[in-house]
Amino acid sequence: MTDPVTAQALLKLAATPPAGSSKVARDLSQAEARDLTVYYALNNQLSLEKPVALGKDLKPTFPRVGEKVILGLNIGGVTFTPDNRKASGWTTTGPMDMRMAVLAVRLSQYLKSSKWGVSTIYWGGMGVGRADTDRHGKGFALDFHGAYTRFGWIDVSFDWGRQPITLPNGNKAPGNDWGTIHPYFRLDVDETAGGFFYAVYHWMAGEAADGPGSPTSIGDHSHILCPDTPDIKYRDSHQDHIHCEIDR
Repeated sequence: MTDPVTAQALLKLAATPPAGSSKVARDLSQAEARDLTVYYALNNQLSLEKPVALGKDLKPTFPRVGEKVILGLNIGGVTFTPDNRKASGWTTTGPMDMRMAVLAVRLSQYLKSSKWGVSTIYWGGMGVGRADTDRHGKGFALDFHGAYTRFGWIDVSFDWGRQPITLPNGNKAPGNDWGTIHPYFRLDVDETAGGFFYAVYHWMAGEAADGPGSPTSIGDHSHILCPDTPDIKYRDSHQDHIHCEIDR
């Protein structure tokens, strides 16, 4: 049972937005990210593998600054569903950098409160990668596969990656067959899927690692990777999701 002094300190932490609340996720220090993670946990915007704990000085001892945390799959009021049959039974992410945890909360809050009314995000690669040393295995990245919205299910693979490309001569090319043409956003932003992915990408450009010229748009070189990324090395493997990460 929590003693009254600790309970009061936890209430104070929950009531006061910490330093870093107005900073974008990629610019947060580890200390700022930890304090925001505590704030979100105490306000039921994310769940951790164990409760927030305070030391004798009433400062958090869990999570510690720089620690990786495992998140439950209700984040920012949105259900996170693994987009992988092997992961279908998962109830948590892998260990996440807390800057990425902050980004996930903010993404959910944005998409839930926006005109899209998102209730479910389909994800991959949160604290889980091909190796512990890659961006996902280090908990620095998120793969966004799609979402269930007010307008129904919108899927990166079906609604974007598999859609044809219009070439300069007016002909249609399948999938990611850009040939020698520099990619551009192949979808119409005035249609549901195009407008949704445009909004998601540009929100990520404001919070996640972007560049080299910032902010970018779809078709520009960026750390945000998608079906229309100009980086040939990464294009084939990003036809079914949008990849974003926090700074290294």
